[in-house]
Amino acid sequence: MSPEIDRAQFLAELSSRRERVYAYLQAALGRNALRSLHLGEAVGHYVRQPGKGLRSGILLLCCGATGGAEERAVPAAAAVELFHIWTLVHDDIIDQDDLRRGRPTVHAAFAERAQQELQLTAADAAHYGLTQALLAGDIQQGWSAMLLTESATELGVNPTLVIHLVAELFGSVEAHLVDGEALDVQFSLQDLATVTEADILDMMQKKTGVLYAFAATAGACIGLDAWRPADPAVAALAAFARNCGIAFQLQDDVLGIIGDSAATGKPVGADIREGKRTLIVMEALRNASPTQRREILSTLGNRSAHDAHVASATRLLRDLGGVAYARSLAQTYIDQAHSSLAHVQRQPYRQLLHAVADFVLARDS
Repeated sequence: MSPEIDRAQFLAELSSRRERVYAYLQAALGRNALRSLHLGEAVGHYVRQPGKGLRSGILLLCCGATGGAEERAVPAAAAVELFHIWTLVHDDIIDQDDLRRGRPTVHAAFAERAQQELQLTAADAAHYGLTQALLAGDIQQGWSAMLLTESATELGVNPTLVIHLVAELFGSVEAHLVDGEALDVQFSLQDLATVTEADILDMMQKKTGVLYAFAATAGACIGLDAWRPADPAVAALAAFARNCGIAFQLQDDVLGIIGDSAATGKPVGADIREGKRTLIVMEALRNASPTQRREILSTLGNRSAHDAHVASATRLLRDLGGVAYARSLAQTYIDQAHSSLAHVQRQPYRQLLHAVADFVLARDS
């Protein structure tokens, strides 16, 4: 953690911003009633169990860092948070994950509800759960655009700026993010020999880095009340956030291997069973003997792998230097993020942004 701010103070600052954003989100969802049996609940499923709020927090902090009033950026922060949520809902379907944040994912929760309330068979209930999750993500995506426009209609942010933000989020950012998700799926099906470290980093930049960078750009431009992405201060904050996003994903990969499921809210070994092509796996295989390589590859991507085999593969990924390599690379990105803040003068925003970068690596969930 930054020497200028302790962890407890930072977490309190982040929490206060998350509460403001989620209060705005919940109020917005309440204004848009849905008549269908479960869709409204599915849309609010993750809103009722908030995440860390890092993307929305970065947006608010970057608004303050360029001299703006954070309150004017709350609708945009809520929009980014809801945009992120729809990607999680769809990502859980793609990854076939039944748990997030320690609770059932949207598709799993509403499959169970369908069995209990509609007396569907297990197969029909599973399809119903997938349907509700897909539709919920569609609604969330659309409503995130609505929230972004409220920056102008409710709080007087420059309408031309808001038009640019909408175009950027739903044009460039969404295209890159979805492409990154598609690459993640593609790589898990390819022979490892055909996937390079540069491929993995490009996928991370698209899947995670671009939305972090957009959050910083949006916040900084709202602070300036003008669409000025090339402004040195805005560009520096975007670079800061992009590097934090890539480091976040690297740390996520580490926690997916050695994290405590009680803290992460995800089942142990999920990334191994899904066959995720991570830098952890690539580095471990570079250092593995032929026997160790066969053991890792026999478990990687095997969804029915026995817990003992997953545990053995996990030990190998750690002992062969994969985890240490990912951590070292994440630290490199965080160092670059810190360097990007050299020209941020406003306090306490500079301190808090440094603390964001430190938190990305220190987190255990």
